[in-house]
Formats: sequence, C-alpha cells, structure tokens
Amino acid sequence: MSPIIQFFVLILLAGINVIIGKYIPPQAKVEPIFPKGFRISIPDENGISLVAYHIRFNEEFDGLEAGTIAVDIINVRKGRWYYGNRDVQLKFGDVIHYWVHVVYNGLGYNLLNQQHVVTAFYHINGTMASIENPSNNGNAGNKPVDKDCVVSESLTIDVSTGIYKQYCRGDLLFEDEFISMNESIWKHVVQFSPAPDYPFVIYRQRELNVKVSNGNLRIIPTLTETEHGRAFVRHGSLTLEKCTGTIGTSDCERESRGPYILPPVMSGSVNTKQSFAFVYGRIEIRAKLPRGDWIYPVIALEPLNNAHDMSYPQLRIAASAGNSVLRSSGGADLSGHVLSGGGIKRNIGGMERAQENPKRFANNLWSDEYHIYELTWTKFRISISVDGVEYGSTRPGVPFDKPYYVTLAVGVGGYKEFPDNCETETYGKPWRNVGSKALFDFYNVTDTWARTWENNAKDLNVDYVKVFAI
Repeated sequence: MSPIIQFFVLILLAGINVIIGKYIPPQAKVEPIFPKGFRISIPDENGISLVAYHIRFNEEFDGLEAGTIAVDIINVRKGRWYYGNRDVQLKFGDVIHYWVHVVYNGLGYNLLNQQHVVTAFYHINGTMASIENPSNNGNAGNKPVDKDCVVSESLTIDVSTGIYKQYCRGDLLFEDEFISMNESIWKHVVQFSPAPDYPFVIYRQRELNVKVSNGNLRIIPTLTETEHGRAFVRHGSLTLEKCTGTIGTSDCERESRGPYILPPVMSGSVNTKQSFAFVYGRIEIRAKLPRGDWIYPVIALEPLNNAHDMSYPQLRIAASAGNSVLRSSGGADLSGHVLSGGGIKRNIGGMERAQENPKRFANNLWSDEYHIYELTWTKFRISISVDGVEYGSTRPGVPFDKPYYVTLAVGVGGYKEFPDNCETETYGKPWRNVGSKALFDFYNVTDTWARTWENNAKDLNVDYVKVFAI
C-alpha cells in the first residue's frame, strides 16, 4: 500500500472513532486520609454498573496486573463510586499507583497508568488536614531539603493550633537535660488526688516538692504533717491556689471530716500537656527511681484529649514499686526488684491492667542507681527497654493511636497501684482499695511506712528526657 493510501486510511479510521465515540472512564479522585487510610472515587455517570480499583503503593504496574488492593464496587454512594481503606499508613511522598476498570453499558473500559503523589492529607469529612511536610519546609516546588530523609510515621502536634508536623526518621523531637526548670515546657499539676489512681497525695507547685538541682529534675514526696501538723491532716481544710483541676470541686478544695482526712503526703507532678505532644516515636529517659514503702514513680505518656475516654489510658515508660520487699497474697514479687512498662487502661471501677505488661526482674532494686528507660511506640508495636535491652512488647491499637504528652510525678498509695492483701517484710498493706477509710487507715500507720523513706532515696531524679522520630 502506498504512503498516500495509508494516510487516507488513517484519516478514515480516526473519523470512524470520532463518530462512534469510544467511552473514556472519568478521572479518579484520590484522598489520603489522616491519621491513616485513603479514599478513591470516580463520579457516577448514566450507564456505569460496576467500578473496579487496582492499587499499589510505591510500585508501578506492568500491564493489567491485579493490585495489592483489588476491589469491585457495585453500589454508588452520594453520586460517586467510592472505595475507602482505613488501614494503610501513608506518608508524604508516597506514590499511589492505580488503574480503574469501569463497566459502562455492559462493556468494560480501563483507565490505565494512573498515579497520585501524596502531598496533602484529608480528614474523613473531606476537609484538608493541617500537617506539615518535613521534606518541604516551606520551599517552593515541594523540593526536599534533605534528599536522604526517610519520612517517619512520628507526628508532633502544635497543641495551640492542632497542626500536625511530620519528621524524618531519627529526628530529635524533644529534649530537656534540666539545666534549669523550663516553665514554658513543664506545667505543674496543682490538685488533690486525681483520678483514676487517687493517690494519697496533694500535687502542688513548691520547690519543696519539685525542683531542678545539679542537672536533675527532682520530684520529692514530703509528709503533710511535717509542714502543717497532725491536727491539720485530721481536722483541717485546704483550698489550692492556682488549682489545675475543676474549680469548686474536690479537685481543688477539701475539708477533713471523720475518716475523710486530708492527704498525708505532698508531692509533685509536671507534664508537657501545653507544650509538646506526639504520636508514635521513641522516648528515652535517664532516671533514678524513688524508694520507700508505697511510693511509686509516674514516668508515662498520657493522652492529650481524654475528655470522653473513661478508661484513662497511659503508656508507662517505667513502673516499679518503692517497697524493697513486697509480695502479693499469692507470693508474687511486687517489690522494687520488678520493673514493668507498656500500655494500660484504668477504668475507675475496674481492675488495674498493668500486670499484663512485660516485666523484668533484677537482683538489685531498680531504685539503687540511674537507668535509661525507653519506650518505642509504633502503629503495630509498643516495646519496652532498659539500658538498651528490650524486655517485652505489646500491641497498641485503640486508644494508643492518638497524641500523648509526657508526665513525670511521684505517687503514694492510692486505689490502683497496690493490690489488697499484699505484704512487706514486716507488715501488711494497711488499707483496702475499696475501703471508705483507705486514706485514714494509711495515715494511721505513718510511723511504720515513713521510716522507710530515706532523705534522697525517696525522690524521683530525672537526668534527661528525649523523644525521637522512628
């Protein structure tokens, strides 16, 4: 066939295609969802009876291959053919490769070689989520500052604006070496015995209980009667100035009535709730734990928004009783020779669940010297380490998929930390967790437990706190 004839044949075929009109499926809309998942859809058109999506992440298709996700959609919703997935964790820079198969008027048509680069995230309602791209840093053209950056799943949240920020793996998200007390980072809890543990303490902002000295944060439990006298504990009343609890409630003001006395211990609690919170990461804390009967450290992560979650979730970086000797009614070691950590839920009326977490036993008390305590928190795993040695892990899930902040405190007694009928070397636990006179019974044996509180040994000493992106 001559070139001239070939040319006219091509013109004729092109004209036939225009006249017949080959159907082309509509373009898909891809929406990465925050905090995880994505949604893909095409608009509905008369004649469409089925839509199939084939999807891969950061891997191209070679022809009409099935995707990592291959799904048929047979129902239209709100004028679109939607597929949604809430399990896939996407990062800035991820590439979603996909092709779409549409059955239109009984015939199949394909939209091939499609891709979407993740440059933004959306809430499930379709509004854009405020998340900063760590590789962008405000540069025009979305050009990475660090070509070696591997985007981390870790996020921090600006607690004042709600804007999330991503990071490169290994980035330092937070650090305090306690050269001085940074009041812009650490806020004091000023409150009576907060839920759900209801420790037998008054948390307050006084140097007697919280201070920085010699490069360490020290949280120091002290006896209320030493400062105010026995009559004050048994018959006094107290309203806390600058209370951080609910004003006008027992969070902030109390009066001794019968066995309902004032807490016999003053202590300290500080947190980063107003300055720093994150989702997923590795937190490292070098600390010397407190020693003394019925004392316990609070070295933990707590949820930023917990108004409606009555399970009081907590990620414990290190937990160990101050008692040198303590055994359960069944003979299990509960003393300061036992270290534990991980996620717990603590319903007010329910049982403490820390016993399900990993434990590590030692010949010496964990309070004898400084150790480096670590918690690594990912979407799929929470692992606990001490001095670089991992001693257990758990699965996170809900509610450990939201922003958490750092809490450091010293508690005493309470309703959750120490099981009933446990015993020290010389005496049994002096109160019952469900007892109406628990606080009173604990105070009545002050002379017994207070003699185990040595001057500096009873303090929680924190050398530094660091948080890294993973």
